[in-house]
Amino acid sequence: MINFHKVIFQNFGSFGNTPTEILLDKRPMTLVCGNNGHGKSFALLDSITFALFGKPFRKINIPQLVNSINQKDCLVDVEFSVNEDNYRVVRGLKPKKFEIFKNDELINQHAKSKDYQKMLEEQILRMNYKSFTQVVILGSSSFVPFMQLSAADRRSVIEDILDINVFSTMNTLLKEKMSVAKEEIKEVNRTIETLKDKIEIQQTHIDSIRQKSERSLADFDEKIDSAVESLTELQSESEILSSEIEKSVNMIVDRHSNASDIQSLEKIVSRVETKVNNFTSDLDKIRNDSVCGSCGQDLPETLIEERETDITDKLSKLKTGLNEMTEKMEALLERNKEINEVLDVVSEKQSSLTELNGRVSASNKHITDLQKMRSSASQDTSSLDESTENLSSYKSDCERSEKEKETIIDVQNQQSIAYTLLKDSGIKSKIIKHYLPIMNKMINAYLSSMDFFARFHLDEEFNETIKSRHRDAFSYMSFSEGEKLRIDLALLLAWREIARIKNSANCNLLILDEVFDSSLDGIGTEEFMKLLHALGKKCNIFVISHKADQLTDKFPATMTFEKKNNFSRIK
Repeated sequence: MINFHKVIFQNFGSFGNTPTEILLDKRPMTLVCGNNGHGKSFALLDSITFALFGKPFRKINIPQLVNSINQKDCLVDVEFSVNEDNYRVVRGLKPKKFEIFKNDELINQHAKSKDYQKMLEEQILRMNYKSFTQVVILGSSSFVPFMQLSAADRRSVIEDILDINVFSTMNTLLKEKMSVAKEEIKEVNRTIETLKDKIEIQQTHIDSIRQKSERSLADFDEKIDSAVESLTELQSESEILSSEIEKSVNMIVDRHSNASDIQSLEKIVSRVETKVNNFTSDLDKIRNDSVCGSCGQDLPETLIEERETDITDKLSKLKTGLNEMTEKMEALLERNKEINEVLDVVSEKQSSLTELNGRVSASNKHITDLQKMRSSASQDTSSLDESTENLSSYKSDCERSEKEKETIIDVQNQQSIAYTLLKDSGIKSKIIKHYLPIMNKMINAYLSSMDFFARFHLDEEFNETIKSRHRDAFSYMSFSEGEKLRIDLALLLAWREIARIKNSANCNLLILDEVFDSSLDGIGTEEFMKLLHALGKKCNIFVISHKADQLTDKFPATMTFEKKNNFSRIK
């Protein structure tokens, strides 16, 4: 059960910046009066519904809830308890604010205010705006009586009161799961069809591979063996030729030193020949000229002889050495001829080796090409094995998908059964059938207590049948406004009693807005007051009325609102 304790507001509607507090559980019955526009409905109707549901009870635009003079800091704070937990809902405008406190601790706010509001309605209040206004408020302005609601809204109110809307929630979730299962079956069917296509394609591919693999790998092995044999022969010839070249080269290891010796010896011979020529010239001069070149006097015979002997000795030695060098040169030149002959042979063999290596390279390439062709043929065989494995895998996947489909279909069948049970014609229908006679009995009892003698009956679709005036059947809209009000009051009281029994949408608060100011006659007023006094023992009732002079003595407490300096306040 919900017990409302108080509501505090400021800068709300015609109320100013000073917080206004109304205790909601202090008196069993309170008359709320005041002139039009002085803030009665703002204080008790709009403030509570705005705090709890984010919208006023009356048809007022949200921005117009902010006090038009202060134009900011609009705030409404409602305190209530559910079982042993205390709650506060704080909602404001300019700036926007929406907070829910449980036992003085702020409940974590969701990313979206809609989710926060949904949590408040479904987990804490356990009723929505329509249900709240049907069991807590009966007003003459924005109130839509139960009998003027659509069939869907009537059902929603009854389900909230009977606390069976959980089945609707379950049904909604079940529909989502059934939709998911339906999509899963579609997806599995697509998977199965895809796998079947893959199996067919793979089988065709395997047949094609088998036809192409008729070519034997042995043919390639034979060709490769023949090519390798030829290559071996070529490589053997190449090795022999290389060995011969190596031997020939070893025979002329002195080719560089020999050439160097020839060059050095040629230079020496050249210098010696030059000296021989010089000495020969000097000897001719001594023999032919006996006069001193410096003073012009005749040289002594002995001196001429000494010089001639000296030059002759030197010249003899030079010629002897020159002969030796000539012999050595002839030996070096002979060796150089031999070396050149060997080099000619090496050059010929080197040319042959180059040609042979080219043939080896070509043979290697031919073998590589044959091996690639054989590898391709071998891969065809491997591809056959791989394709066979893939085919087996696709078949296994297809079998698993078929089993998965069967499992989903089983779940879907179970969901279908649950869906049938959770439909309006299922479990809820049985519960409603059980409570409908109780509801109708309560409604008729309250109508009788207000001197409205008619038989009121709601069927399972919540369509009404009212028999009156010699038992003729009438609809709700056939009655006068006063008679309609009696029916609305009877329904309100019946819903509250059912809610109390079920402990679903049960709460301590009942607000009646101008019900005494409309169509109730004197007798109806007296009878209704008896009902209110009886209800006052179970809940806290606030009656908003302009007839303060006629009703004040009927209520133990009165709350009067007045407007002063454009701001409303409790007098």
